[in-house]
Amino acid sequence: MKPVLIFLIGSAGSGKSTIGKKLATEHHFCYLDKDVLCNTFTGKLLETQGYSPHDRDGNTYYRDIVMDLEYETLLNVANDNLQLGRSVILDAPFVGYFHKSDYIDGLVSKYGWEQVIPVVLRVDVNMDVLEQRLRNRGLERDRWKLEHWDAFVQGIKANVCTWENIQLISVDNSSEELDLEQLTSQLPLAVTSLGS
Repeated sequence: MKPVLIFLIGSAGSGKSTIGKKLATEHHFCYLDKDVLCNTFTGKLLETQGYSPHDRDGNTYYRDIVMDLEYETLLNVANDNLQLGRSVILDAPFVGYFHKSDYIDGLVSKYGWEQVIPVVLRVDVNMDVLEQRLRNRGLERDRWKLEHWDAFVQGIKANVCTWENIQLISVDNSSEELDLEQLTSQLPLAVTSLGS
């Protein structure tokens, strides 16, 4: 059976991690969170340049130098698992790559993923709910988002994933209860048959 690669996208605070972990547990996927993989190194790297270790939003050094390194690391780890036949969930925004319509084709070519089934699972959330979640979790890395709320929301609305040759599934996660069975039914047959 072909391994599935789920690009789990959505705003910070949308509930990507919760959904990703539930799906990974249910279907025995490898779950890779970019923050967990990269934050320690990224924080130290930012500090060497005189920035706060949490300074990503609006930071040109992070955007121009560090971000690509983070995503390359994430994708390399994903590739190791996919080559072993293990399906993978990537928990990362990928916003900086949404404008590249051939992004998925490029990854397929680079990594030889002709036998991989790529899927985008976009997690949407009501903006009022999102703001409250960010305030409630109280993370330093969310400070810029909350202090520049209108610009942050504008950015979310402006960033549309233009990737071609990939299935896009959307889930509204504004409610506190996620219907995992209903979400699973929308995923490719290869996903729903794993772990059964």
